[in-house]
Amino acid sequence: MAQPPLPLAGEIRAWPAARTRLSPAAERRRYGLVAVVWAGWLVAMLGVVVVGVETGLISDPASRWTHFGGPLWPLFTWDYAWYERVASVGYPHGADSPLYAFFPLWPWLLRASGSVADWIVAFGSVIAASALAFAGVTAAAPSARAWRSAAVLACWPGSFMLLLAYPDVIALAAAAWAAAFALRGRPWLAGLCGAVAAVARPTGFLIAIALLFVARGSRPARIFAAAAPVAAAAAVHAFFWERSGDPRAFLHAQALPIWNRNGPARFKHWPGHVAHALHAHALVVGVGGLVAAALVLLAARRLGRWHALVVAYLFVVSALLLGAQTTQTRIESALLAGVVPLLGLLWRLGVRYRPWALYATAVVAVSFFSGTVTSFARQALFAFPLYWAVANGPRQLRHPAVAALGVAANLAFALTIAKYAP
Repeated sequence: MAQPPLPLAGEIRAWPAARTRLSPAAERRRYGLVAVVWAGWLVAMLGVVVVGVETGLISDPASRWTHFGGPLWPLFTWDYAWYERVASVGYPHGADSPLYAFFPLWPWLLRASGSVADWIVAFGSVIAASALAFAGVTAAAPSARAWRSAAVLACWPGSFMLLLAYPDVIALAAAAWAAAFALRGRPWLAGLCGAVAAVARPTGFLIAIALLFVARGSRPARIFAAAAPVAAAAAVHAFFWERSGDPRAFLHAQALPIWNRNGPARFKHWPGHVAHALHAHALVVGVGGLVAAALVLLAARRLGRWHALVVAYLFVVSALLLGAQTTQTRIESALLAGVVPLLGLLWRLGVRYRPWALYATAVVAVSFFSGTVTSFARQALFAFPLYWAVANGPRQLRHPAVAALGVAANLAFALTIAKYAP
């Protein structure tokens, strides 16, 4: 006999049922809209890369990269070379190798390409996985107009990174479909998809947090859904241990100077960044602080405390961005500053969103506490419930001007693909 889900998931029992009552024609229309959104996003993202390369807006003057795919070479830069190296030579015996910073699914896929060029397999895989990701985010979305979640993903600053020859898009697609299957009472499929996400990316196992609460079905099936991603991640680390002789091979690889992800210890440098902002921009910060204080008081009296809190938050974020010492740090920090309020909104949307809010918070926290904001925009893409916060939150977030701003930011961000590590 099927067992009920955990208490936290009890509030969402009607959620998948409401979705399944859609007629086949309505389902086709929904995914037809998603297909249109995905195709428009794909053409726009590939177009900006090609145009950027042809016009010189995207360039590689140092010739640091092996170019694949003609004008699409920016999609095969940075970490793609590391994945290709693992695919070619495997993980080395012995510890302290940077190769252990990369999970094995993507290298194994590249190695299995055989006589087909690696870049062709990689490009075809990310195209297919991106379509599955858009469909999966929609399939799991808690909304009658679930296609809006796909539109949010298309407009999301940094979503162009789903076309990089990385496993991130596979992890996102697998996690989103794990959520969709769990909500539809198919926990065995949910567990398998979660395991794929866990073998693709280090944070992939975190989808188990949501599956623990929302999976429906028999008790063994629900246990499998939540345990499979964790078991898959544990298997990867066990494999690394066997190859390297180091039970913490992944963590030690991440902490190497080349990645510099040595955890919260790096937070001790933050007071220095704040001091730098105050010292280098003392007049601007001082005047801005007085203006902000006045605006906070005015907003509190006229509009309420929440609006006052928003004004205060914007000032603090602006001051911290002013103190950022590199353009890349400023960009990534700005995206982090935008994600934090969305996490708050996700928590406030109601009980049925709580498992997803917990999962998204865990994804963002792991990236934040890694010790550096580098690559935050790419890693935050895995926190797909954030798209639901926009799609199902206040209608102001879906204003055409907000969407246009997101698209513009995404396109502009894409032009930095060869300049800053994604």
